[in-house]
Amino acid sequence: MLDVWDMPDGEFILVEVDPLGNPMGWEGKTLLNAIGSLVRRHQCAPINYLSWKDMPEDYIVNMLELIQSKFQFVPELTEQAKEVLKDNMSMKWRQFKYDLKSKGYDESQTEEEMFSHIPDSRVDPSQYRDLLHYWCSEKGRKISDINKRSRSKYEDLHCMGTKNLSRLVHEMTIKAKGVQPSRAQIYINTRTRQNGSIVTEKAATVKLIVIGY
Repeated sequence: MLDVWDMPDGEFILVEVDPLGNPMGWEGKTLLNAIGSLVRRHQCAPINYLSWKDMPEDYIVNMLELIQSKFQFVPELTEQAKEVLKDNMSMKWRQFKYDLKSKGYDESQTEEEMFSHIPDSRVDPSQYRDLLHYWCSEKGRKISDINKRSRSKYEDLHCMGTKNLSRLVHEMTIKAKGVQPSRAQIYINTRTRQNGSIVTEKAATVKLIVIGY
């Protein structure tokens, strides 16, 4: 990935956005990757806030300014497009915390044992200490159990990976020579693996109904 944060001042990556403010194309993917690296900086988006809703607005504004210092948008960045960027920040920040827990949390170990092995070098130890303390708390354990039960009930999986939906629709439209895909076609595409297999029985049923095979 291009390390956009090391680009000289005055150089920008041009990103096209759709009418809803979603970034498109490979430049859009670079932007989303850059957002992912940004929210992993402990000085930009501290992980010891329990929820994105608790994140002070100053941090979010500063990250938006950093993004606009390296990216230019066509059309110009609207308030709606800024909300899309904030949503991506939130999603990638929460994913980072989830990854940290997947790698660093072990119920068989004490809090001190887990703290001695911080799973990511970008993490600030004091922030990780606060986060770890919450995971080990009674409240943190209850929330974790609720989330596990919720994920086990979720059946409508997709296989888009990190690809943005707007980018996918844009690519499908180009491939179809300008014809925008239907919602059913998008649904099937996002549930079909590269080898052609379907991720869920529900998606396979939809494909049978729409395509007939």
